[in-house]
Amino acid sequence: MDIPNRYHSVLLDEEACKGCTLCVTTCPTEAIRVRGGKARIMEERCIDCGKCIRRCPNHAKKARVDALAEFDTGGIFASFDIKVALPAPSLYGQFSGEYSINAIHRALLECGFDAVFPVSRATGPIAREVQLLLDRKRHPEIPRPIISSSCPTIIKFIQIRFPTLLEHIVPIIAPMELAGRLAREEIAQFLAEAGTTKSRSGALVSAGAQHSADTKSARKPLSVGCFFISPCSGKITEALAPLGNEPSSVDGVFSMKDVHLPLLQALQKISATPADTPENALPLRDDQPAARAREIAWGRAGGEAEATVNGTEFRYLAVDGMDQCIKILEEIENGKLEELDFLELMSCAEGCVGGPLTAINPAIAKYNIRERERRLGERAGQHHSDAQHLRDAENLRDAENTPIEPGSDGIPGLLGDSARTLDCGQCLRIEEYPARPALLLDPDFRTAIAMMDEMEKIYEKLPGLDCGCCGAPNCHALAEDIVRGTANLNDCIVILKEQYRELLEKGGM
Repeated sequence: MDIPNRYHSVLLDEEACKGCTLCVTTCPTEAIRVRGGKARIMEERCIDCGKCIRRCPNHAKKARVDALAEFDTGGIFASFDIKVALPAPSLYGQFSGEYSINAIHRALLECGFDAVFPVSRATGPIAREVQLLLDRKRHPEIPRPIISSSCPTIIKFIQIRFPTLLEHIVPIIAPMELAGRLAREEIAQFLAEAGTTKSRSGALVSAGAQHSADTKSARKPLSVGCFFISPCSGKITEALAPLGNEPSSVDGVFSMKDVHLPLLQALQKISATPADTPENALPLRDDQPAARAREIAWGRAGGEAEATVNGTEFRYLAVDGMDQCIKILEEIENGKLEELDFLELMSCAEGCVGGPLTAINPAIAKYNIRERERRLGERAGQHHSDAQHLRDAENLRDAENTPIEPGSDGIPGLLGDSARTLDCGQCLRIEEYPARPALLLDPDFRTAIAMMDEMEKIYEKLPGLDCGCCGAPNCHALAEDIVRGTANLNDCIVILKEQYRELLEKGGM
């Protein structure tokens, strides 16, 4: 059976694995078995949710990420002239309000990036496009409720467990993907306007100067690498193995855990320097603080839905945590919740701030995001005094008041202005999401029915304890494994114990 998208970011360290089965009983798609004393991941079922990473006490489950320590030493990074950081909105929740969003962006530059394109800037065009799709009169062909496409884990789960609901998923690309595309476009436009090329020494020079210095030397276009800072393993897979056939605009991924300490050190260094003067502050549009608040809200549970339906009468529901998401999807499959217009489903508790690759407690991270929203909201309100503005600028070095210095080679340090005037149509996803028949017993219907009957007969023989001692997550999964030929009845420790007892009784007679 051909299962698409077999690349996974969740890896198993066999040496660290103790075969404890904790990950087995945690996996929402029952994709893990313990065989021969070690866990085994069934790739066709894995949705890269990262629950096993969070649950494993031996740290045997890990995510395939790039190492920040190798940033300046070679590898994939050496092949790019310009390195752009794409921080997820949830990154701002990893630090307290002592450090402004602007300071976090500057810290990323200190870590070696040449420019920063906040993924939050890409959420505005996406929210506007989704609002258009929510109009039932304009798009009656889309069944309700429309399900957000922001969480790749949820999409993969629907592909495997609820394929009939795939048509509910909004045909929009992920904010990370859009941010990568816009970052490349902005840098290309900047270089074109500046007439910049790369000399033999690797330095940036104007096209005219390079031509006069060496007319025989062919000018090499500058290469741009976009690196996403991810809160979860699901987005790593989405970046490096897109769900569709179109290549991703993201070239590498760092986990928030790995960048947290270097960023914190850079932030402490930045906070020790004098604040920028008000004369150097960037001008603000009246709608900027409110828009920024809605953008960074995507990092927490409910933030995307609130930003998407903002100023409209559309009805929405925001659900976080895999168990609750499964229950809601079952409700929709049963024909319920049709009165809803938009459904935000996040596999991680508290949303992206609760991802398995984040560094701090999800509840604290969510609080940090809300505090940033509150401060931006206050700045957008009429009641926010000029004196408070000055205190914010002095004490917090607010993100919108302090300009970021250009990165190396004169590239603008902060990107994202292109998102303001972006044509919403550029956010649309052309390809449909394919089903992943990973749970099918057999492609032939009659054979599958026969296997189901056999499974029920085997299940009746099992104790129904769902203890996981057999290496399968529950008794029903063991019955399925037996039918598939990957396990046998004696793998059940209760049955084995009973057989051993009977053997002893016979031997004692």
